[in-house]
Amino acid sequence: MIIKQLTQSGNSKAIVIDKALLLAAGLDENALFQIVINPNGGMLIQSVQTTNENLVKSAFRKIMKKNHNLLKRLAEK
Repeated sequence: MIIKQLTQSGNSKAIVIDKALLLAAGLDENALFQIVINPNGGMLIQSVQTTNENLVKSAFRKIMKKNHNLLKRLAEK
């Protein structure tokens, strides 16, 4: 666990995440984060994976091509 302190960023406060921490978590500077506020106090900050639409489409086409005959037989039943 790493403890970070808030720093001033304009009129707001920010948590600075070192590049080494991002890399260790498998993230880059374009990572998105979800912030959940606990009504009893505290918050949870978690990275959110985004989908690469082109990668998903490519994988879908590959699966469809590889399993074309099987999928066709299933559709006929």
